[in-house]
Amino acid sequence: RSKIEILDLSRPIDEVIEQLETCYHNKLPVCDGDSERIVGILSVKKALSLLGNSELHHEDFRSLLNEPYFIPSGTPVLQQMQFFQDNQQRLSLVVNEYGEVLGLVTFEDIVEELIGEFTTSFSNLSNDPHWLADGTYLASGSASLRDLNRLLKLELPLDGPRTLNGLILEKLEAIPDYDVSIRIAGVVMEIVQFDEHGVKTVKLYQPLIQPTQD
Repeated sequence: RSKIEILDLSRPIDEVIEQLETCYHNKLPVCDGDSERIVGILSVKKALSLLGNSELHHEDFRSLLNEPYFIPSGTPVLQQMQFFQDNQQRLSLVVNEYGEVLGLVTFEDIVEELIGEFTTSFSNLSNDPHWLADGTYLASGSASLRDLNRLLKLELPLDGPRTLNGLILEKLEAIPDYDVSIRIAGVVMEIVQFDEHGVKTVKLYQPLIQPTQD
């Protein structure tokens, strides 16, 4: 939730303009004083096109807002994809059972997830991964938990997220902002690479094999 950039139209107009000028997103969720209540989605490109006007007011930006769309947390990926197609949307807000915003998801996120799971699963099956001599294995964050269990003889939980990235984020309850190591189902996992979207690369340590200390 803290990773979402929100434009607050209750702020002074010069601060609103400054945020738009320095924003690197295509669209921004917008609130009007209460960050827990999203009132619309703003196209940054359309908003920036107004900056040539001599005088700008908050209403100029409010007139550009599109209705926000919400998706319940836990919605299957394919169902989210269908939602985007049916509503011709490319961004939606993820909410919990109380209507509180947990995050946002884009059409591009869904496509990347689907392609990532397919290509990683195919690669894992064809390359027949195995533990290295030092008892480690370097895995992609999008690796299928089911494939890792089968091919590396692990017992990672399958009753929740389907990918390694999802499992780690569920455990940490946040995207890491530094290198960390955690233990899940007896497996030590060292996060090697990550970005604002999640965990990209993880070093797995074979159960009973501990990472060496420098």
